[in-house]
Order: sequence, then structure tokens, then C-alpha cells
Amino acid sequence: MPKYPRTFQPVVAAICALAFAGTAAPAEKPDDRAVYDRIVSLAGDWVGHMEDPLAGPPVAVRYVVASAGRAVIEYQDIGQGSEMATVYFLANGKLRATHYSGAGNQPAYKLGGESTADLVLLELDGGTGFDPDHDGHIHQGEIRFVSPDRIEQRWFHYVRAEGTGCDPLVPGKETGGG
Repeated sequence: MPKYPRTFQPVVAAICALAFAGTAAPAEKPDDRAVYDRIVSLAGDWVGHMEDPLAGPPVAVRYVVASAGRAVIEYQDIGQGSEMATVYFLANGKLRATHYSGAGNQPAYKLGGESTADLVLLELDGGTGFDPDHDGHIHQGEIRFVSPDRIEQRWFHYVRAEGTGCDPLVPGKETGGG
């Protein structure tokens, strides 16, 4: 039984173009430090299902606060041979993250401009071990704070579609997949 039983609902989505419709005024982007503190609050073990919150493949995620509170390490698929880690941190007061993929690449992210207090959008901001225009990689991610004991994650995997005019983001086989 996990020390901190919580619900974790990763959702993987395929998109080529994303459009949002709404009449509400856009929310002000949250402070990077406040978002980081919210990620710190996730410390502990989370369990849930991929793709379908009730029947999808099971997933276990652990958040560990490290380096005297200066980093949060998110471990996915612990001990399953496909373990991946994402490290969240502040650099010059700005939220950053680096994903260490089982594919051997390390995409880097920054807080997206459309983020809100309850939705952390991670935008690609470089990385190592891949060519972002040609190689498969996790191109963006989302963490949605649904309630104190429930979050949802979506990770978008970039794969170049040969012979098309669109370079779609397609579902990864694993949440956070490379």
C-alpha cells in the first residue's frame, strides 16, 4: 500500500492542431514559483490508469522533493524496465523541467504562457539527444490539478509523419514516453 495513496490519471492525446473555444476572458498566467510549490505538494506515491481513468493500463508515479527543496523528481513506471524521470526546478525564478526518457533523449520544458493555477502547460524548450524537427520525443505536457488528491497528466509525443503536410503529435505508448 502506498504511503500516500492518491489518484493519478494520465491521459495521452493525439492532436495535429489544437483549438480552444470559449467566451471567458483568459486567466492570468500563474507565478512560476507558485506553480513549482504546487508541484512540490505532489510529494508521495500516486496510482492510476493510462488513457482510461478506470480501465486503462495501470501506472504508478512517485514525486520526490530533492536537493533541499530545489528540485522535484517525478518517477514513472518504477521498476517496470521502462522507468522515466522528469525533474522540475526553478532557474532564475522560472519553472523548468527536464524529462529523462527511456528512448535516451532529454527534452527540456518551460512553463507555457497559457498555464493557469490549475493547469500547468509544459512547452518544449530545447533538450539533448534528439533533433526536435525529426526525432520522436515528448513535445509538450500538461498537469491538471483536479482536487487535492487527484491530478491528470497528458504527454504529447511528436513523431514526424512522412509524406504529410502536418507533423502531428501522436499518443505515446506510456505516459511520459520518449
